[in-house]
Amino acid sequence: MPLKLFGALLLSLSGFALGCMFVQRLKLRRSFFREFSVFLNDLSTSMRYRRESIIGLVNSCGELFCISSEEAYKPFSEIWQNQIKAFPKRWRLKSEDMAMLKEFGDGLGITDAEGQLSHIELYKAMFAKQQKEAEDDISQKAKLYKTLGLFAGVSTALMLL
Repeated sequence: MPLKLFGALLLSLSGFALGCMFVQRLKLRRSFFREFSVFLNDLSTSMRYRRESIIGLVNSCGELFCISSEEAYKPFSEIWQNQIKAFPKRWRLKSEDMAMLKEFGDGLGITDAEGQLSHIELYKAMFAKQQKEAEDDISQKAKLYKTLGLFAGVSTALMLL
């Protein structure tokens, strides 16, 4: 009997852990927008004070993007598309997030410095809305996911007892 109770407890906890895993997925998206916001601030500052190619500026603004020297001879929009390909899986981004990232990269590096700065400011505001949406998702769904996971584990344990 104690072994059955221990098994039921483990099943319940594994359900709760599964719910926590789904919450972590939600938090990944929020983390991306926080890091990307820092990237945009660094890019904007670098663009104001350093006269360098867009590839050099992007490389110097944190670890989110790393453009190799072999890629430096390609058009920037192509490099950008290659850089963001892995983002949906790594950061659990939605399709609209990816569309915004692609649009941002397509508009980067094709106008003068002032045009670039206004482009960055526009997308800062747009990505801030996405970050707010990600934070709202966490506040709305985190408790739900944990509770559902726990109850799934408890119900499975009860069926097995």
